[in-house]
Amino acid sequence: MRAARFAEFGDHNVLTVVHDAPEPEAAPGRVVIQVSHAGVNFAEVMFRRGQFPVGLPHVPGLEAVGTVRSVGGGVTGLRPGQRVAALTLEGGGNAEFASARADLTVPLEDELAGLPSALAAAALCNGATAWGVVHAAGRVEQGDTVLVLAAAGGVGTAAAQLARAAGAARVIGATSSPEKAAQALEFGYDAVVTYDRLEEEVRRLTDGAGVDVVLDSVGGDTRGTANGLLATLGRHVVFGDAAAQDTSYQANHVWFTGTALVGYNLGGLANSRPAVLGDHLRSALRAVADGSLRIEVTELPLDDVAKAHELLESRASVGKYVVAVDGR
Repeated sequence: MRAARFAEFGDHNVLTVVHDAPEPEAAPGRVVIQVSHAGVNFAEVMFRRGQFPVGLPHVPGLEAVGTVRSVGGGVTGLRPGQRVAALTLEGGGNAEFASARADLTVPLEDELAGLPSALAAAALCNGATAWGVVHAAGRVEQGDTVLVLAAAGGVGTAAAQLARAAGAARVIGATSSPEKAAQALEFGYDAVVTYDRLEEEVRRLTDGAGVDVVLDSVGGDTRGTANGLLATLGRHVVFGDAAAQDTSYQANHVWFTGTALVGYNLGGLANSRPAVLGDHLRSALRAVADGSLRIEVTELPLDDVAKAHELLESRASVGKYVVAVDGR
């Protein structure tokens, strides 16, 4: 089958499209999906660089939309020919056929029937993550001030809208450039600042009070600056480390500052509380389907998946990249 694959770790050029990748089989508790569209995520860039352990050769792709080709033993509620959206958190979504856990596969039926495949693919990882960091980890409440790092990215733009819908009084974004800040403003932020002026501008915008919630996938020095902007009883939600530069905190730090540090990770939820992750996934898909959550999608053919990786690494992206697998 056709698949995007890398056989060594490195830059985006190690990712190529092959025509002889082995097709997956429907193992117990799993389904095989004939993929029409698959999302591209920054986590896959980190896998390709070798920042997280994956076996080689590796087919990236943490999410896929298509039709069920076959079902494994013990699977109920899913059938061949059914249109579905699925998390493929072990990878494999950037291929003609992908294997997915049945409990992380959602039929695109009823209120989801009219959801376009490219948009459904864009809503899976980013939408579930945005829903989870806003509602489960960040517990955004009426009147909160929320700071979203990586404000122009796929999760950031979704989280801003969901935070507003949850009752946030003010949503502030932060990003790397004035150009991306201007683009992010289209997604409901009250203000978007650049990282080089993060502390100064957030203090000014909040009259020195700071923020109630930080949504942080960036890490590095920016993580430390954002943490220092938390108000008492504020929540700092960590769900990524794009800077690849960990910032650790002692327990006494959260004690003395009266703040909370909370993590959100799709893989961890999939392993320990898959029903909760499934709820987040379905909630995000419903929000996109009913128009309450807008996602900016850039669609590329599978042959250009390396280009999508390059754009994600350059921080030039806004919204979400999706590859059309059946469109070649």
